[in-house]
Amino acid sequence: MNKKKYTIAQILPALNTGGVERGVIEISKALSDNGFNSIVISSGGHMVPQLRRSGTKHYEINVHSKNLLKWPQIRKQVKLILEKEDVDLIHICSRAPAWIVFPLGKVLGVPVVTSVHMRFRKTNLFKKYYNSILTKGDKVIAISKHIEKTIKESFPQPSIKNKITVIHRGVDLELFNSDNINPARIIAQSKHLNLKDNSPVIMMAARPAMWKGYLELIRALSLVKENFQCILIGAENGSQNFQKFLIDKIIKLKLETKIKLSKSTNDIQAALMLSDIVVMPSITPEPFGRIVLEAQALGKIAIAFDHGGASETIIDGKSGFLAEPVKVESLAEKISMALSLKKINREKMSEFSKKAVSKSFSHDRMCKDTLSIYKQCILEYKANNSNFITNSSTK
Repeated sequence: MNKKKYTIAQILPALNTGGVERGVIEISKALSDNGFNSIVISSGGHMVPQLRRSGTKHYEINVHSKNLLKWPQIRKQVKLILEKEDVDLIHICSRAPAWIVFPLGKVLGVPVVTSVHMRFRKTNLFKKYYNSILTKGDKVIAISKHIEKTIKESFPQPSIKNKITVIHRGVDLELFNSDNINPARIIAQSKHLNLKDNSPVIMMAARPAMWKGYLELIRALSLVKENFQCILIGAENGSQNFQKFLIDKIIKLKLETKIKLSKSTNDIQAALMLSDIVVMPSITPEPFGRIVLEAQALGKIAIAFDHGGASETIIDGKSGFLAEPVKVESLAEKISMALSLKKINREKMSEFSKKAVSKSFSHDRMCKDTLSIYKQCILEYKANNSNFITNSSTK
């Protein structure tokens, strides 16, 4: 490494909320902690102060724009920043910014890494072309084996397949450590969620979207005979129509004393501590699905349908339960199994879950693997360019 420090630029649409945003902040901190210069370009958001606390510079540019007419001007703004910061590698985390920024890799003579956080579905040619920009990077990071599979199915060319590296999203084992969660926080969450005593807690924490499986979980719970209470965290953030639809279904199935809707919480760690079971019943395969891993890190039983990222993060019968996709009866059966576990078996599953997350899905491992990709990409790019220049000069 001839340069005293490598400078890495991460580019994403915005810094508000979500897995992509959390990953960028986590990688930014790891870059600073490991002697890299870290910059992020986005259209801003409420997570910017958190980013800056990691020692990262943030530049607010409208890289989220899908207006093709604005792209040349935005590209010029980004180019000036990348030149000023003497960037060694660009990491692009979304499609619109990729279309804007990707050409700058060749212009500035630096490698580009892209990461894919969403599934490439079978779609029309225009959408496939729009998605294809994320396969153009010198290295392509897939956040799960499920995402890797969908990339390869949509773009089967060997030149693309050979560039893909799977780096699972990670759990911050300091944040999701039961020993580090103050009892006062748990009490506050218990009041917020208005939980009953002496009744097992089933928890679902998700965006208010039907594909997340709200209806399937409600229907499954109508088949469960064991005692329980279920909290749908995030459901109250949905529209009035969304909430009414769920409430009507709950009443129709006579579950109004067992299931209730709640707003999202600003302390998900403490909320999860109050659960016995955490369910992720998404009917469309999740690209990854961190919530079940975060639950396992806290020793909770995770349940999901056996597809998408959940198939990689839950070991059926050992760290949780996987139900047959998208079978309500199978989901009900797995929930009943979890509720019926004897204390000793529950404790064994809890310990196994914690160890499995620590070994394979830690935040530290994700950051280490990502920084390794950065270094490898920079060195390979420099070596290839050096060879190209040498070969050209001898002709």
